[in-house]
Amino acid sequence: EFQNILVNLPGHGGTEIPGNTDYTLLLKFLIDQLRARGYRSCTPVAYSMGGRIALHLQKLYPDYVTAMMLISSAPGLKSSQERQERIKADASLMDNLDQSGFASFLKKWYELPLFGTLAHDNQTTTKIIQARSNNSPDQLRKSLELLGNGALPSLWNHLQNIHIPLLLLSGAEDAKYCEINREMSQLLPECFHKIIPEAGHAIHIQKPLETAHIMRQFLSELIEGV
Repeated sequence: EFQNILVNLPGHGGTEIPGNTDYTLLLKFLIDQLRARGYRSCTPVAYSMGGRIALHLQKLYPDYVTAMMLISSAPGLKSSQERQERIKADASLMDNLDQSGFASFLKKWYELPLFGTLAHDNQTTTKIIQARSNNSPDQLRKSLELLGNGALPSLWNHLQNIHIPLLLLSGAEDAKYCEINREMSQLLPECFHKIIPEAGHAIHIQKPLETAHIMRQFLSELIEGV
């Protein structure tokens, strides 16, 4: 009933970021590719950084995006000062990755409070670290410089203009994004906010069946009209 298209963020999953580009050109390329393959609309399903980029996609191509499902996502940092501080923090983060290596870096990364109890699941975190270790540190650095929280403009003032069904998912153990999503839900005209118990930032990893069920219900009720 639905055609699933998996898209790697630029700089992730073995992809490379071309020179002399910006996020608007990358999003135009994505839309051009979808249109060339006969897709007349899309419903982005995106996680974290991907969710923020999906919001920019909707702003640039509002007639093409019919609905959105965002996991642990935010519309960016509100002030220019916050964005400048984040750019410096991201640069330091990538320096840390270069020095420590993927395995050590990712182990500490998934121990951050926003991931809740994920770090206690050694089998799952080991699989995640193995998969993420295939990425290129250089390309990840470029991705943050081009698409990071500090690089992209804030879309908080745009939320009130998004008149499409939008599902926000946040994990109960991720207090920061629960609050961000609550604030977003008050600004979005057609927003549905669900908080999933016993999950942190990576809801789709910790609670895949629950996540899939909520998304399926959202699509059935709001897109199919069931």
